[in-house]
Amino acid sequence: MKIKFVFLISLLLAANVLAQNYGQAPAPLQTRPIALVGATIHPVSTPAIANATIVFDQGKIVALGQNVSIPANAERIEVSGKHVYPAMIDANTTLGLIEIGSVRATVDFSETGPINPNVRAEVAVNPDGEMIPVTRANGVALALSVPQGGIISGTSALIMLDGWTWEQMTLKAPVGMHVNWPNMTLQRRWWITQSDEEQRKQMKENMEKLKEAFAQGRAYMTAKAGEAKTAGVFHESDSRWEAMIPVFERKIPVFVNAG
Repeated sequence: MKIKFVFLISLLLAANVLAQNYGQAPAPLQTRPIALVGATIHPVSTPAIANATIVFDQGKIVALGQNVSIPANAERIEVSGKHVYPAMIDANTTLGLIEIGSVRATVDFSETGPINPNVRAEVAVNPDGEMIPVTRANGVALALSVPQGGIISGTSALIMLDGWTWEQMTLKAPVGMHVNWPNMTLQRRWWITQSDEEQRKQMKENMEKLKEAFAQGRAYMTAKAGEAKTAGVFHESDSRWEAMIPVFERKIPVFVNAG
């Protein structure tokens, strides 16, 4: 009897877990066109379109308007009386990098040390995070996941909130290099233990670290360019300065947090 009771409790617990995760699995790949027919569509960039149709195929919108040709093999969904809006984009978030703030094992938005340009947000994203499907269900389809901490935090990634792995979720990476501009204001609140002189010294040191990082990154790029011309390897690779090269080549921007 005891064994049966334990087995029953185990089944109930398993059913509860499945119920909580129901509907959170990523959607399968689209196999045929889908048409939403009869809705009022709000493109945002133009006025709303009443009694309109929107067709999407392979995950992309291919037609939108009142006189839209619907493919013969399309799945037709009647949505008369409904309103269709574009999904939202969270343009600065740690979504996917943190789950529970008080549980250190689920916090992965920051690395130790002040200079970390080699940190890549996309590889740290947890596709199984509970916050992702909740955010998606509230109308957010894309998020710019941004690393935090230090002076140079690393590169951000634009992720789709639907996918089994970080590779599937990544729409674009890197998006930009993120820099936390050193604080330049003296703090005199009651909990500040540093003197004015100590704070000034810290400000100067942080600015020097930032300048030195960019100087070393540029020098590294120049050295690597020289190696390419001579077909020799004279400098060891450094992932920190490798990550800075797209910045100097103007392939990605620098986002500065000066708050």
